[in-house]
Amino acid sequence: MSGTLHAEADSGICTLTIENTGKRNALSPSILRAIEEEVTTAERRDDTRALVITGSGDRAFSSGYDISEFEAADGDEGGRAFEDAVTSIYEFPYPTIAMINGDTYGGAMELIAVCDLRIAVEDASFAVTPAKLGLVYGDRGINQLMHHIGPANVQELLFTAKSIDADRAGEIGLLNHVVDASNLEDRTYEIASEISTNAPKSLRGMKQVVRALLNKRSLNETEKQFVQRLRDDTRESEDHREGVRAFSEGRKPTFNDE
Repeated sequence: MSGTLHAEADSGICTLTIENTGKRNALSPSILRAIEEEVTTAERRDDTRALVITGSGDRAFSSGYDISEFEAADGDEGGRAFEDAVTSIYEFPYPTIAMINGDTYGGAMELIAVCDLRIAVEDASFAVTPAKLGLVYGDRGINQLMHHIGPANVQELLFTAKSIDADRAGEIGLLNHVVDASNLEDRTYEIASEISTNAPKSLRGMKQVVRALLNKRSLNETEKQFVQRLRDDTRESEDHREGVRAFSEGRKPTFNDE
């Protein structure tokens, strides 16, 4: 299993840093399991008031799924690890901030979408790429993105699978702040510090209200099962296998609706 997650706690702020050298901080199952574990640990601390998640280095927040490891994982191990990690961030009782130090693609878009605030460097780019891999994006990821940027912008990202720059991401509402790389940490921790000094019950209560309102837009269990069938169908398709081959070979895929 590749990659490492670094966790640090200071003055009520827990910071998680994704590091997967050589793979643009891709999300392997082991990193995802570590995210769930460290978020749970942060939640149990009496002094935690904010959670910051970022990527190592200055090139990428995360390139999304580590495709080679997800394809090699037993059964749906990778999918479960991703679901558990994202759920832990979404359900964290205090405010969460994505400190976006670079490009953010694929599954990493859902990870930042479930955070409460998103602060990015000016040269970051963003893309939702399952259409290039013959896959269907998950309903929660689509729902969270739609909450931030609206149906028209979500559909453009999903259907084209093209990237947008940070300025465009800020214009459509994906980002709270776009800053120079030299100011990313200062701006992020300035906001996190402001949050951490506020009343804990107020923070928890207001987040619960926001989540309750957002959850009214979520699919019911029958609808979620329908989406899962769609995702399973594409995951087992020849087009998905072609998408993975093309990705690993560095070429454009040729899809035949099979």
